[in-house]
Amino acid sequence: MRARIRRAFRVATDATGAGYETSYQAEGTDFTTKFKAIGVKAPEQLEDDFLALFVWVWSLKDYLKAALKARGLPSNTVDQEVDGCPALTYVADIANRAKHGSLRKSRSGKFARLVDVGYEVPRDAIASIVVAGPDVTVGVKDPQSVFIHATVITSPDERMDALAVLNDAMHAWESKVIARIAANPAVNRTCR
Repeated sequence: MRARIRRAFRVATDATGAGYETSYQAEGTDFTTKFKAIGVKAPEQLEDDFLALFVWVWSLKDYLKAALKARGLPSNTVDQEVDGCPALTYVADIANRAKHGSLRKSRSGKFARLVDVGYEVPRDAIASIVVAGPDVTVGVKDPQSVFIHATVITSPDERMDALAVLNDAMHAWESKVIARIAANPAVNRTCR
């Protein structure tokens, strides 16, 4: 499960993609601009990647509870750790909202949301910009230098870097719960 989460981190922090197209009409104009980016993933895909990462980090909870139980340790240790770690409660809110579409109850009490997921392409990462009438095409030559941003917002409007929240949550899982599991070898049970 931890390997899956590491892979999900890599995917969410990599802007590389085949490209995407979108159209928009600027305010005050009567024509539609077609925008195409080559070499980067669609912003919607980036948001999906972040949401999947939040779901996987939160889903680790069930695996940890099972591992504690298998070692004869109280599984409520996991919930106690969650309640004592704001990052884990924010991850819970975002994952549950992603899975269920809305959030009636908030683990954090602050109804954390993932917002402002996107990226900025620095000038030196752009290979070309072609404008042909209403069509604009941007070729990205170095997607590894693209700056990805995502924000966790809580009410009342506290803003945090989403990757920092995810890293804090994983640190809590690893330093508190996984460390406890590792320190207590599984109970040897024999069949009779």
